[in-house]
Amino acid sequence: MTLAKGNPHEDLTSWLLPLRLGTTGLALLFITFMGNVPPARAELSATQVMIVANANSRDSLKVATHYAARREVPLEQIVQLDLPLDETMSREDYERRLVIPLRRVLQDHRIQQTIRVLVTVYGVPLRVAPPNLTAEEQRLQHDANERLGAARSKLMNIERQARGIAVQVDSSATPTLKDQQGIVTHERHVAFLLRVDEAVQESVMRVKQLKPPTRHQWSAQLEAVVQSHQGLAGLAQLHQDLPREGRVSVGGADAPMRAEQLEGLQLLLGSLELPVRNRRAELYQQVGQVYGAYGVFGLAALELNSLSDEQGDASVDSELSLLWWDRGQYGVSWRRPNPLHHAFRQTAGKARRDIPILMVSWLDAPTADLAFRLLDRAREAEQQGLAGTVYLDARGLPIKDQTDTYGRYDQSLRGLNSFLTQNTTYQSKLENTETRFHRPGEAPDVALYIGWYRLRQYEDAFTFRPGAIGYHMASAEAVSIHNASEPGWCKNALDHGITATLGSIGEPYLDAFPEPLEFVALLMTGQYSLVEAYYLTSRWISWRMVLVGDPLYNPWKTTPAAKRSALTTFPLAPIAPSDRTFDDPIASREESVRMHAQARIKLDTILRDQIWPAIQSAP
Repeated sequence: MTLAKGNPHEDLTSWLLPLRLGTTGLALLFITFMGNVPPARAELSATQVMIVANANSRDSLKVATHYAARREVPLEQIVQLDLPLDETMSREDYERRLVIPLRRVLQDHRIQQTIRVLVTVYGVPLRVAPPNLTAEEQRLQHDANERLGAARSKLMNIERQARGIAVQVDSSATPTLKDQQGIVTHERHVAFLLRVDEAVQESVMRVKQLKPPTRHQWSAQLEAVVQSHQGLAGLAQLHQDLPREGRVSVGGADAPMRAEQLEGLQLLLGSLELPVRNRRAELYQQVGQVYGAYGVFGLAALELNSLSDEQGDASVDSELSLLWWDRGQYGVSWRRPNPLHHAFRQTAGKARRDIPILMVSWLDAPTADLAFRLLDRAREAEQQGLAGTVYLDARGLPIKDQTDTYGRYDQSLRGLNSFLTQNTTYQSKLENTETRFHRPGEAPDVALYIGWYRLRQYEDAFTFRPGAIGYHMASAEAVSIHNASEPGWCKNALDHGITATLGSIGEPYLDAFPEPLEFVALLMTGQYSLVEAYYLTSRWISWRMVLVGDPLYNPWKTTPAAKRSALTTFPLAPIAPSDRTFDDPIASREESVRMHAQARIKLDTILRDQIWPAIQSAP
C-alpha cells in the first residue's frame, strides 16, 4: 500500500489549490465547505435503481433479471448495452458504448432525476483505460507545454532575483526540492508556483522592513520582479502595500480594482472551459500582462491537467459516478473529491447547481452463479439478521502526526473495536500486531472483517456467514475477479462466500479506502444502505476503487446493531445521499456550459479593463 502525499483529506489537484496573487495577500482557494446538516433516515428504494447489463452476455442478463425480481426493480429499469466482454474497456468504448446510450435510456424514460444508483452486473467491464487524445487535443497539449516551459524559465529567474533582494548574504540559490516521487505532475506544478510565490513575498517583506533611503534603492528592482511575477495585478498591490516615495497610498480607492483582479484570477484558474480553444493566443497574451508569468504558468498547467492521461485509468463504476459529466467538464487524470463524502465542503455562497453524482455498485463475482448468491445471501441476512463475529486486523501502528495516514487507519480499526464493544452485542476480535489472521480456520463465523496487510495474497483463514461484509486494505486487490489464477482478496473472498467487499483495480493510495470506524458505524445504525455508507466514507471518485455487492443491502435496517447517537466520530450523523437534493442532471450540465461561457466573457472584460489604463499611462 502506498501513502498519497500531503493531507489525505485534501486533493491538491482540485480542491486545495492555494494559488495566491503573491504580493496582494489574496488567496484563491479551491476549498469547499459545507455546514453541518440535520440527520435524516436513508430510504433508498428500488425505483431509484438502474441495472446495467451486457447485452452480449446471456449470464449478465440473467443476473440483472434476478436482481430486478428480488429487489422489485421495474423491468424497464434494466438497460442492456452492447459492451465488450473483457474486464478492461477503452475510454472511447466507455463513452460511445456505455455513457451515451445509458444517458439516452434515462432521458427517454424521463427518469434522469429519479435514478440515484447504478448496479453494474456480471459481464460489465471492470476497468476503463486512459483516453487517447485527438489530433486537436494533441496540438493544444503541445502548445500548453510550450507555454508552460517558457513561463517556468521566467519564474525560475524571478525566484533567483527575488531571493537576492535586500539580503545581507547571497541567498539567491534555489532551495532543494523535497522528494516528490509519486506525486502527479499537476501537484508538482502547484508546488513550484507556491515556492516561487513564497520567494517573492519574502522579498517584499524584507524591503518593507528597510528604512529610507535603503528601501528606495531596492524598490525599483522589487517592482520589476513583482511585475514579471504577477503582472499589473501584482504591481498594483505592491504599490498599495509599499507606496512609492512621494506617492500616498489611496487605500480604499484601489479596492475595486484589486477586487476585479482577484475575480479575474478566480475565473482564470477555476471557471474556464479547458482546454482554451477560442482566441487562445490573445487570452494568453492578456493573462501575461495582467497576471504575469504566474498566470500563464497556472493556466497552462490547468490545461495540461485537463488533457493528461497520467494515472487516468479508473474502475468503470467509479467513473460512472460522473455519468452526467461530459469529458470536457473534468480531467480524467488522477482522481476527484467525492461530493457525497461526509466531510466534503461545498463552496460558500455558491449559486449554481452542481451536476449530480450517482452511486454505483458492482454485482459481480467469479461466476454468474456466485453473482446470483450475492443478492440471495444479502436478502437472507436482512430477513434473519447478520450473526457472527467481527474480526479486525490492525498492526499496532501509532499515529505519528496529523499527516500520518497509516497510523490513522490503524487507529480507526482499534476505534472500531471500541465502538463494537461499547455500542453493540457483537463479539469483536482485534489482532493488533503485524501478525495476521492467516491460518486455515483461524477466523470462523465471520460477520465482518477489515484488516491489513498482505499484498494480493488471499489467506484462507475465514469462514463467512451469509451476509458477511469485509475488505482488505491493500493495493490492487480487485485487479480481476474472473481470472482463475488471480490471488487477490476480492476474487477469492467472493469464491469463499463473502456477500459484500471492496477493493482497487490498481494503486489507489491508502486514503481511497473508507475509514473502518466510519464505514461500519454508519452501516450498523441501519440508517444507511451499503452503497450509501460506502459513498459517505469514500473520498474519491473517477478513481480505482470498486464496491462489490448489492447496493441496497442493509442487514441492520429492521434491527439496528448500534444507536444513531453512537455516531460520535461525526460532528452530526451524515445526511443520507438518497435524502439530498438531486438536481436535474441535464439542466445542471447545460447551466455548467453557460457558466463557462459567461466566465470567459467576464474574464475578457476584466483583462481589457486592467490593460487599458496601463496603455493610456504608458510614456
